[in-house]
Amino acid sequence: MYTSAPQLWKRHRDHVGVSDDEVGKTYWKVANGIRLTGMPSYEHVLSTTQMWDVALLLKNADQPLPDPVTAILKQPLQ
Repeated sequence: MYTSAPQLWKRHRDHVGVSDDEVGKTYWKVANGIRLTGMPSYEHVLSTTQMWDVALLLKNADQPLPDPVTAILKQPLQ
Protein backbone atom coordinates (compact mmCIF):
# COMPACT_ATOMS: atom_id res chain seq x y z
CA MET A 1 0.00 0.00 0.00
CA TYR A 2 2.89 2.34 0.68
CA THR A 3 5.40 3.29 -1.95
CA SER A 4 9.08 2.68 -1.37
CA ALA A 5 11.36 5.43 -0.11
CA PRO A 6 12.97 7.33 -2.99
CA GLN A 7 16.48 6.34 -3.98
CA LEU A 8 18.22 9.66 -3.41
CA TRP A 9 21.60 8.50 -4.72
CA LYS A 10 20.51 6.46 -7.77
CA ARG A 11 21.00 7.74 -11.34
CA HIS A 12 17.76 8.65 -13.15
CA ARG A 13 18.37 9.42 -16.82
CA ASP A 14 20.57 12.56 -16.80
CA HIS A 15 20.77 13.22 -13.05
CA VAL A 16 21.46 11.44 -9.77
CA GLY A 17 18.65 11.20 -7.23
CA VAL A 18 17.45 14.68 -6.30
CA SER A 19 20.43 16.56 -7.71
CA ASP A 20 18.08 18.40 -10.08
CA ASP A 21 15.88 19.66 -7.18
CA GLU A 22 16.42 22.94 -5.38
CA VAL A 23 18.54 22.40 -2.27
CA GLY A 24 15.80 23.87 -0.05
CA LYS A 25 13.31 21.29 -1.35
CA THR A 26 15.74 18.48 -0.53
CA TYR A 27 16.35 19.98 2.93
CA TRP A 28 12.59 19.92 3.53
CA LYS A 29 12.43 16.24 2.51
CA VAL A 30 15.29 15.37 4.89
CA ALA A 31 13.78 17.36 7.75
CA ASN A 32 10.16 16.23 7.31
CA GLY A 33 10.36 12.92 5.52
CA ILE A 34 8.04 11.96 2.69
CA ARG A 35 4.53 10.99 3.70
CA LEU A 36 3.33 7.48 2.83
CA THR A 37 6.82 6.24 1.94
CA GLY A 38 9.61 4.67 3.93
CA MET A 39 11.40 8.06 4.11
CA PRO A 40 11.36 9.16 7.77
CA SER A 41 11.85 12.63 9.18
CA TYR A 42 15.33 13.41 10.47
CA GLU A 43 14.32 16.67 12.18
CA HIS A 44 14.84 15.18 15.66
CA VAL A 45 17.88 13.11 14.69
CA LEU A 46 20.13 15.56 12.84
CA SER A 47 20.99 19.17 13.60
CA THR A 48 19.96 21.91 11.18
CA THR A 49 23.57 22.11 9.95
CA GLN A 50 23.72 18.35 9.38
CA MET A 51 20.45 18.39 7.42
CA TRP A 52 21.79 21.21 5.20
CA ASP A 53 25.00 19.19 4.72
CA VAL A 54 22.94 16.19 3.56
CA ALA A 55 20.85 18.40 1.24
CA LEU A 56 23.99 19.93 -0.29
CA LEU A 57 25.62 16.50 -0.66
CA LEU A 58 22.57 15.21 -2.51
CA LYS A 59 22.37 18.37 -4.65
CA ASN A 60 25.93 17.70 -5.85
CA ALA A 61 25.61 13.91 -6.16
CA ASP A 62 26.01 14.06 -9.93
CA GLN A 63 29.29 16.02 -9.75
CA PRO A 64 32.74 14.41 -9.62
CA LEU A 65 34.43 14.38 -6.24
CA PRO A 66 36.94 17.17 -5.62
CA ASP A 67 40.62 16.17 -5.91
CA PRO A 68 41.31 16.44 -2.12
CA VAL A 69 38.43 14.05 -1.39
CA THR A 70 39.58 11.60 -4.06
CA ALA A 71 43.10 11.68 -2.56
CA ILE A 72 41.74 10.89 0.91
CA LEU A 73 39.66 8.00 -0.42
CA LYS A 74 42.72 6.49 -2.15
CA GLN A 75 44.73 6.37 1.08
CA PRO A 76 45.00 2.94 2.69
CA LEU A 77 42.98 2.36 5.83
CA GLN A 78 45.00 2.41 9.03
